[in-house]
Amino acid sequence: MSSFYKTLQKYHKWLALVFTIFFILFAFSGILMNHRNLISSVDINRKWLPKNYKLQNWNLASAKGGQQVGGDSVFIYGGAGIWLTNKTFTSWKPFMEGFPKGSDRRKIFDFAKSAKGDFFAATRFGLFEYSKGSNQWKICSLPKDDQFVTGLEVVDSTLYLLTRDHLYVGNIDNKELSFCKIELIPPIGSKPSITVFRLFWIIHSGELLGVFGRLLVDLVGLTMIFLCITGLIFFFFPKIIKRVKAKRRLSRMKRVTKFSYNWHLKIGIYASLLLLIVSFTGIFLRPPFLLMVVNGHVNQYVSRNINNVYWHDKLRDIKYDHGRKLFLVATSDGIYYSKDCFSSSLMTFNSEPPISVMGINVFEVIDNGDYLIGSFSGAFRWNPFTGTVSNYFTKEPVIPKAGLSSPFGSSAIAGYAKIENQEYFFDYDKGVIQSSGSNHLEMPRIIKDSFSFPLWNLAQEIHTCRIYSPLISIFYILIVPLAGIAMIFITITGAIMWFIKKRSRKTEAEVGSQN
Repeated sequence: MSSFYKTLQKYHKWLALVFTIFFILFAFSGILMNHRNLISSVDINRKWLPKNYKLQNWNLASAKGGQQVGGDSVFIYGGAGIWLTNKTFTSWKPFMEGFPKGSDRRKIFDFAKSAKGDFFAATRFGLFEYSKGSNQWKICSLPKDDQFVTGLEVVDSTLYLLTRDHLYVGNIDNKELSFCKIELIPPIGSKPSITVFRLFWIIHSGELLGVFGRLLVDLVGLTMIFLCITGLIFFFFPKIIKRVKAKRRLSRMKRVTKFSYNWHLKIGIYASLLLLIVSFTGIFLRPPFLLMVVNGHVNQYVSRNINNVYWHDKLRDIKYDHGRKLFLVATSDGIYYSKDCFSSSLMTFNSEPPISVMGINVFEVIDNGDYLIGSFSGAFRWNPFTGTVSNYFTKEPVIPKAGLSSPFGSSAIAGYAKIENQEYFFDYDKGVIQSSGSNHLEMPRIIKDSFSFPLWNLAQEIHTCRIYSPLISIFYILIVPLAGIAMIFITITGAIMWFIKKRSRKTEAEVGSQN
């Protein structure tokens, strides 16, 4: 073979060897993430995880909100489920009877109470209702393909329920709660679009092609594992064979080596295009390349109901402003409002506070007609009608930044609660940040011990490489882009070597036929 081929082989081999363990973990964790429903009931004990996954002070989104529902009854809800306590936070007991098994299925995204004393909990896997006089939660009927409930709002006797795709309304006074879909009309003149980040995500996960796409990406993951294993065999076995003396074992190892080499070439060339697509899109889903696509949009071609396409997977929360008598809908594209109960096109505001690409986590109507907006970009006081935005903690005005900006702020706000006029913010990393007051919201041992880590989240931590942060600190963010670039290089060099080898064999065959 030529020196060019040997150079390609050298870099292909050694670069693959360096990243092999990461490739295998990426593939395995990606397959798990693609099947959340199947593994949602499986939990991992946190004692087996690094220290930064231990629960302390309501960190890691264990709490998203709180609601006082009686004289001395308070609900704290979030990633750790629903817990009943008192105003001084001195007694705690779980309030999750009827929820399915698994921490992932008990994550609460919103919580609401009706005037007659019924409770409602929004989860990724549906809406749950706790009727007055009942002893357990029961799941409500929603379309099977629209179960991810992101927001709840009770106005008089009507429950407004927001999923990732649609808005539903139900009459709480009815004996059996049922929902009707409300058509959300996009702003006048707007066109359906998708963020570049979201586009890369649905390509990377296979969601773009539905079930077939997910299975195809699963196959890519299995292929990556196969290529890593056969590559390791072809790398190490020839060295071991030289030391083996037993003929039977030697013969078996030679057969395995030959099999690994031949199928490594065949499977590698067949899967090369898919490997390139998955690797390329994956690079842009994590910092630092994430910053290049986080604000970009791509218009969508629509041949069906424009309203369904426009809001698909974008709806995040809903609030009703009683003072102004209008609804507000938070989405991944921004915040909209309706003055006529959604009978006409939603309207946009001229200004908005910073909201992380990770999504809005706090959306509250507060005093003086202002709104409290919280996300991983921080907490902000916002009045869209005056155009003012200020940092909620420092009171300093916020000036919009042009160009690339980080999706993370000084505080990663994951939740908020106001109990007895005392405010509690929940930072994802630091835990509870509370205003001055006598009632300290300490995280009890019973919750720390009972809140296991969902297997899906563990797969996500491995896939995003955050699992390595205790070892290499913030530098873990470099693993995904470096591994992605390495996979692209390895795939391209492998394809080039395959073509060189194929052409060489063809030339040898032609020479042999002439002789």
